[in-house]
Amino acid sequence: MQTDTPGYGTGILLVLGATVGWSLAGIFVRFMPGLDGWQINCWRGFWMSVFLLAYLVAVYGRQTIAKFRAIPLPALLTVAGFFSAGSTLYVTSLTLAGTATVSVIGALSPIFAGLLSPRLIQEKPSLASWVAAITAVIGVGIIAWDGFSAGNVVGILLALLVPLSFSFQTIMLRRYRAFDLVPAICVGGFATFFLAGVLGYIFGGHSGGGFQVNIHDVLLLALMGPVQLSVPLAWYARGAKSVPAVTLTLLVMMDVVLNPFWSWLGVGEIPAHAAFIGGFIIISAVLLSIFGDRWLSGRTLEAV
Repeated sequence: MQTDTPGYGTGILLVLGATVGWSLAGIFVRFMPGLDGWQINCWRGFWMSVFLLAYLVAVYGRQTIAKFRAIPLPALLTVAGFFSAGSTLYVTSLTLAGTATVSVIGALSPIFAGLLSPRLIQEKPSLASWVAAITAVIGVGIIAWDGFSAGNVVGILLALLVPLSFSFQTIMLRRYRAFDLVPAICVGGFATFFLAGVLGYIFGGHSGGGFQVNIHDVLLLALMGPVQLSVPLAWYARGAKSVPAVTLTLLVMMDVVLNPFWSWLGVGEIPAHAAFIGGFIIISAVLLSIFGDRWLSGRTLEAV
């Protein structure tokens, strides 16, 4: 078991750091214009797990296998499964619905987390958390409004499963926070490698499936795996030990704000006016989620 738990403030910083790493996805993808989502997801998952495995060996040495075995089987299967399912469903949904549509639906993860956490981990979201979650959805909606399209029914249903998978993964990290669940995420990355590789035959139309990637892109993905996934996921898993599920998923919404920022900084793409308005709303929602309860409790004490 893992007994050391970071404080609330440290947990917030870890999750914010994870979100910064995840937000770099767009920059990496721009350097691999010849690859589709299946190829990227396949090899990104592989290198993520290779790096995580190296990290586990460096930290635990001969006890590494014991750390895998120490995780309860339900935790191992659910964390690995929801990670792999979420990654794969995200790519699949993008082939059937527009990016903006998938983004707006993805913003529902705090809502799902709020609905599920009281039943699964007895963690009841506060009023401030609910207001923040709804506010974040509005912010994402404003950013994606111009590109929003209905898409087909299958695409919408698959897109709905993406935030649902992420919410379940987050709740499982909270439920089994006494354990180091990085090994479970490592298993999920290898599962994604095989799943995305095989599905690349069906949906990608490649003779080699998602596995078909040239050496240049494999090397870029070898950098993307640890920088954009391994380190952020390790931080997220650790931050989840001390941060409530709804706040965790809300903090990840900062990815919507940071993605266009990196594109502007890296390749000179100027964000649309709606991105600034929606970004301000999302940041306000995140701050409300972090500080809202303490502010409200402080106001209540003053009133008394």
